Amino acid sequence: MTRRHSGFTLIEMLVAMGIFLIFISAVYGVYGAAATAMARAEAHQAVYQTGRVLLAQLTAELASAYPQPGETTGFVGEDNVGADAEYETDQVTFLTTAHALDGEAPAGDLQQVRYRMADAAAGEEPGLYVQVHRTPGLEAEETETEAEPETRRLSARVIGFNVRYLPADGDWLMEWPDGATLPRAARVELTLRSDTDGAAPVVLSATANLAMATAETAGEEGADATP
Repeated sequence: MTRRHSGFTLIEMLVAMGIFLIFISAVYGVYGAAATAMARAEAHQAVYQTGRVLLAQLTAELASAYPQPGETTGFVGEDNVGADAEYETDQVTFLTTAHALDGEAPAGDLQQVRYRMADAAAGEEPGLYVQVHRTPGLEAEETETEAEPETRRLSARVIGFNVRYLPADGDWLMEWPDGATLPRAARVELTLRSDTDGAAPVVLSATANLAMATAETAGEEGADATP
């Protein structure tokens, strides 16, 4: 009498292994897709965070811009300094009391700041830069040399910098050459590259109302209304 042995045949084992491999592949695919999506979301969030911080700094300083009557270097906005660049490369120079200090200057001290893109001709790395002059308009004594503006890169992610200016009456302007007066508002637009390959650049913008310009306009209107 023949005895039957319990167990799996070779074909059954191969079928089971095939099903198991298919299951593992499906699980790995879902996990890989989720990990990729999470990495992209984190990279996207980092770009947005960088843009928000820079816009907050720029709008705060623009809102505290200080006029310099009789001068031509108080507030100057130049359009597309790097005309051959793929994105906007504006430059804006102004006096402000709101620049974040990291030196020995007193808080609230008047400083001249200039925001611009990298100067490739000078060998600067790509990105958004700020130049800070802590003693604008002050002449150095004969025994002293005039302090050089401090230059630092704010972010390598910024690939485009665009500023528009709103006069007291009229539409938005692409530049502001009159350094003796202030625009009523300035709109800043940043274009930032993503760390994810193939991702489109991120464009963020914010508008700052210049308090001193608004006060001057209100004062003029009040003076005109006085009999």
